[in-house]
Amino acid sequence: MAAGVAPEPVKANLTFEKWAADWLSRRRAKDSSIEQYEIAVRVHLNPRWGTQKLMTIEKRQVETWVQELEASKDIANSTADGHWKVFQMIMKDALQNGKIKSNPTYEVDGPYVGRSRSYVFTPEECWAIYDEFPKLYRLIPMFGFACGTRQGEAFGVCTDVIDWDRCLLTVRRQVLRINETRYKCLLVDRLKTSPRLDSKVVPVPPYLLEALVEHQARFPARLTETVLWEHKKKINECKRGPARAYFWTPRNNLLNRNTFNDDLWKPALRRLGIKDEEGNLPRFHDLRHTFISTCLQNGIPEHTVAAWVGDTVEEIRRTYSHLLKDHGETHGALAAGLTARPKRAAALIAA
Repeated sequence: MAAGVAPEPVKANLTFEKWAADWLSRRRAKDSSIEQYEIAVRVHLNPRWGTQKLMTIEKRQVETWVQELEASKDIANSTADGHWKVFQMIMKDALQNGKIKSNPTYEVDGPYVGRSRSYVFTPEECWAIYDEFPKLYRLIPMFGFACGTRQGEAFGVCTDVIDWDRCLLTVRRQVLRINETRYKCLLVDRLKTSPRLDSKVVPVPPYLLEALVEHQARFPARLTETVLWEHKKKINECKRGPARAYFWTPRNNLLNRNTFNDDLWKPALRRLGIKDEEGNLPRFHDLRHTFISTCLQNGIPEHTVAAWVGDTVEEIRRTYSHLLKDHGETHGALAAGLTARPKRAAALIAA
């Protein structure tokens, strides 16, 4: 510590909520990570710990909370683990800054996280969802299973990203609803994964193009404002531009993922009786898994699939390694044939 600078006094009445806000203000990470931290603090951690004084949080309380997370049927194990990691980071930061004398998360095992399994829809289920959805929205799940888009990317499809001649979709926008947008749905020229990835191009099946022509005839795309996002700039600092978006609510608003999931996606799956092995409803994101899995199982190279969906080859191999292992059996005979002795040479040796 520099000479003459007094240490910052420890405030005994400092609450978890206030310190979590301070911690969030100092984060330097990807925007998607900051968003997840903010959601974890606002929706999950503050309701449990927010009003409690930071110095009074005890290890036994933390252990009890972890047990509650594991026992809860409302929280996926991976989600609970995410909450736990954010809580750990906040408490470690409090210790390093002298706000607490000991870290109550030290030597506490976090929630058990089993191997997550994604649901892979059958073609019959994909088309049943398409038929079940209201005509105003039925193309949205089709973009998921036919092009592998994320939900926000499907919401943000506009007229200028469809190459009708080459049957290609350029994914470069999404509908965001985060703290930075004051939880208003905004169309943003930015992908969710990384600021280094400006866009991704994926082939569009003819049946989707035909359905899009029909959709446009019945529900014409509407002019709206899109945020021309720039790396390291806040949304309110970025310029705006025009775009014609395909998907709108009856009240002329961009789509809210929570409303979409609760009012359209989940009811449709319930009516169709589509559930996973544990009786849970699959997520919209599982349409993306279905697209990737189908491509890999049919021999499309992982680097091609990775480029289409905006993942790295390493992410594809890590997440879908079980499918890539199957290729050993599927393509084994073909690979063996490539290096077999030519028939003419074999005949000469036999003679």
